[in-house]
Amino acid sequence: MTMKEYKLVYLNKGFSASREKDLEKAERVINQYVSDGWTLQEIVTPDDGVGAMVGVFYKESRL
Repeated sequence: MTMKEYKLVYLNKGFSASREKDLEKAERVINQYVSDGWTLQEIVTPDDGVGAMVGVFYKESRL
């Protein structure tokens, strides 16, 4: 039997005047979590007016 552990992570913490910079920052964060063994499930962009992106990551472990 396996269990999933979930983690929610801000992908573009802070404010950047450039959407391109936000995406570059998000890519770095995603790549770091993936290299640490997490799997990206999805990216959520809340309608909060500031463009925050949240990554939903998970790890599976045996019980």
